[in-house]
Amino acid sequence: MNIAFLKKNWYLLTPAALVLVPTLMIAFCMVNYGYEIPEAMQAVRHFGVTSTRYGQGFTERKFKMVRLGMDGNAVFNMLKVPMERNVPEDTEWRYSLPSSGTQYYHERTIIMGPDKNGVPRVKQRISRFHTPD
Repeated sequence: MNIAFLKKNWYLLTPAALVLVPTLMIAFCMVNYGYEIPEAMQAVRHFGVTSTRYGQGFTERKFKMVRLGMDGNAVFNMLKVPMERNVPEDTEWRYSLPSSGTQYYHERTIIMGPDKNGVPRVKQRISRFHTPD
């Protein structure tokens, strides 16, 4: 294919762009957020109405480093202060919340629970695209 042909028939590339751009956005969501294909498709589908607030100093890289069984101090030292904690149980640490007026956001939550010695430990790491449905 030569350049003159593309200049004259540029519109033939439109179908490729219509497929390529969403595919690249889905791939970005899979790599950056760790989503599976259906969840990444949801994130792309709601791209214009998604807005997430994160805790100060939060990064996806640090969040992905949290492992089941880690103690609460290690999580706190890595991720710092969560945006919300349920008190007095202190079992749910939310590091992301929806921005005002939006229902779609990237949820990042750590579920803690005491071990046999009463030390809070990570029981679950929630990393999902939140939809109100």
